[in-house]
Amino acid sequence: MSKVHTIWGCSVALAALGVLYAAAYRLHRHAPAQPVPFTHTTHAETAGIPCLHCHTDAERAAGAGLPSAGSCLDCHLHLLAEDPRLLPVQAAANPDHPAYTGEPLRWVRTAPLPAHVHFHHRAHTVLAGQDCAHCHPTPGESAGFTMDACLQCHREKKASTACTTCHH
Repeated sequence: MSKVHTIWGCSVALAALGVLYAAAYRLHRHAPAQPVPFTHTTHAETAGIPCLHCHTDAERAAGAGLPSAGSCLDCHLHLLAEDPRLLPVQAAANPDHPAYTGEPLRWVRTAPLPAHVHFHHRAHTVLAGQDCAHCHPTPGESAGFTMDACLQCHREKKASTACTTCHH
């Protein structure tokens, strides 16, 4: 086989691997490491914990808020209290636990908005009456909205479509 054929074959193979990697990355989004192994599936879907139990600011502020370790202990003082995966929760919020430090959990935001976009949870949950599942059909994930999708919803709900409603 000639050198040209070898180079061509390697180039095609590398391109195919790149396409497969990109497709796999889109299908299986990278989830950042969190201070505690956590899934919305276990908590929201299986246990039926309402979104607002942990995301307490969703009805009163721009951000939905990230849960404090104290809200985790509402259940985990009694359920899986000695599970080593929950040691950071105990260390953050349980003064009776030997590992207690009082250092808060540092959750990593998984659905950050672009810097030029302003999304106000209260405006959508309270004022517009949207259920969390409208924008988060799978708990913990946003629906991947585009500007067109947001504008369509604003038009349907007769909400403002002025640029400054959502953009700084």
